[in-house]
Amino acid sequence: MKIPSLISTLVAAVWFSTTVCAQTSWPDFMPSQEPGLSTSPVLATLPQDLTVEAPPADVPPDKARWSGRWRGWACRDQICDTRLLVEKVNADGAVIFYAFASATQKPSIARVEAKFVGDELQGTLVSGAKLAYRMRKSGDLEFLWQRNASWAAGVLSREK
Repeated sequence: MKIPSLISTLVAAVWFSTTVCAQTSWPDFMPSQEPGLSTSPVLATLPQDLTVEAPPADVPPDKARWSGRWRGWACRDQICDTRLLVEKVNADGAVIFYAFASATQKPSIARVEAKFVGDELQGTLVSGAKLAYRMRKSGDLEFLWQRNASWAAGVLSREK
């Protein structure tokens, strides 16, 4: 096989694998879910000293709008509490802090390098769990956590 042919094949394989798997398969019920606070007796918390850096002027507005602090719920009956802090945004992605807690799951916090994939912000936790966020026209965020066959979904709103 000639080198240019091999390169073309590899480029096509990479392109195909990233475009076919790029967008998240969201639960059908997500658009009907309302923003609000969780019913969890255990709150997801982020360290108080975390700061949000203003996006550089060259970051497109559709990416810059992700910058900030978000709070919401996940899981059936809103029993899980979740937070998101988008610390730094650039045209390709963001550095985020993800927090999650419930009565049955001890609080967890992770700093993640996330990437913009289509209209989503996606990242992977050290455990291998995938995080996906997508912004609604209202400005609220839909959230999906997936690991193997397990998943949790919810809605976050910008903290004031």
